[in-house]
Amino acid sequence: MVKLISYNIEYCEGMEGIWYQYLKFWKIFFPPKNLDEKIVKALKRLKPDILALIEVDTGSLRARGKDEVRFLEEKLKFKSFVEKVKYPIKGWLKLFHHLPILNKQANAIISKFPFTKVKYHVFHEGTKRMVIEAIVKCPKPITLLVAHLALGGKTRAKQIKELIEIVNGIKNPVILMGDFNTFHGEIEIKELMKKTHLKDRISLDKESLPFTEPAWHPTRRLDYILTSPKLKVNKYSILNFHFSDHLPLMIDFKFRKNKK
Repeated sequence: MVKLISYNIEYCEGMEGIWYQYLKFWKIFFPPKNLDEKIVKALKRLKPDILALIEVDTGSLRARGKDEVRFLEEKLKFKSFVEKVKYPIKGWLKLFHHLPILNKQANAIISKFPFTKVKYHVFHEGTKRMVIEAIVKCPKPITLLVAHLALGGKTRAKQIKELIEIVNGIKNPVILMGDFNTFHGEIEIKELMKKTHLKDRISLDKESLPFTEPAWHPTRRLDYILTSPKLKVNKYSILNFHFSDHLPLMIDFKFRKNKK
């Protein structure tokens, strides 16, 4: 059984999504100290094999120069990591790569299993355009996809169509995860699941409401882990973590047995 967690950690700014917390705008530059240590402590209790991170700081002044991806990999004793700044290096958005803090805002995957292949896809529209693709063997090859979709509905719809093409171009079983920003509900990814045959197994969680944001009082679902039919998800959990404005998701999965 493989345990996977997908978590938007909000750059370790430590806000749970309560409106008045955002009045403390200085947290963008001076987040709480040792919050990453608290996240490590909580994750160690769960013993994940794969960790997907959305909104992670890879070494800006906000993180005091610390690459949080490398820090988590080391503390959790994982073997591999991949990180990528969310903004493209073409067009006007390439300016983000030269601005403090923005040039270190990334998504990432950390794994106990070595990556056999890593590549990146770039959406044609939106600010956050980068999609990470990484293949791991656990023990058979699986393709992991991590995305953080646009805030605007029209742009997000176009990105979802591109995700359909990306998923359908992959031969391995796929796990697609991340912060999809589906402010209009799960109907936004209905076409994605239909055309890719990816499954949403959140109904396996009988204890939690099916919402992930804001963490202090979840009222909507923005975060997903979608899996190929070839993978059997035995457990799906929304974790009661309050280190960011999103709640993380966790699945336990394995390969389905081949029918003879």
